[in-house]
Amino acid sequence: MQRDWKVFDLLRVNKPRMLPVVLSQGEVRAVLRAVRHPVRRMALTTIYALGVRLGKGLSIETGHIDGQRLVVWVRDGKGAKDRGVPLPRPLLARLRQYWKTERPDPRHPTCSSRRTGSLPCTRQRCRRRSRRHARTPASRAARADARIEKDATIHTLRHSYATHLLEAGVSLRTIQQVLGHKSLRTTELYMHVTQPGAERLQETLDRLMVDV
Repeated sequence: MQRDWKVFDLLRVNKPRMLPVVLSQGEVRAVLRAVRHPVRRMALTTIYALGVRLGKGLSIETGHIDGQRLVVWVRDGKGAKDRGVPLPRPLLARLRQYWKTERPDPRHPTCSSRRTGSLPCTRQRCRRRSRRHARTPASRAARADARIEKDATIHTLRHSYATHLLEAGVSLRTIQQVLGHKSLRTTELYMHVTQPGAERLQETLDRLMVDV
């Protein structure tokens, strides 16, 4: 209409905030069991058990693991910051066994982990290929074998990790620190996926609906 409407300068359109896809604990176990390649399975298990992103999961080195204090140091995370994440004892045992059987051959001239001790490497493949190999099973073959119809990706493991901690009663502030979120608002997204005490609520609703 060729008129200057100042009111439109004050309006802001809210961007849709999509809730993440989350797998249940049983679904996570089913997906990981469906991955038969030892290197890919170890990479995906580590990503879920530590709640890290794909890139950080594939760049973990032996020097980043403090087995005595049960901490894994995630180096140069978002904001160029280091942070420590809890190391589950079962994962530590698996990593030690994995290192004995699958660690890269130091004589291999193209293997970067002969200098760094990078965990995802194998005798045949180096870390630069690990990202491509890790993505395939979680998004396609493993989901199909586990009969998971959700549109899950590698990052879904991180979302599931945070959600499972919240369901177990871990505080939102602690989850924020473990995930390395700068703002608590980012972590609050998981409150919309689930609520602490949801299982008790479900049990109550089930009892209410008996014989109705």
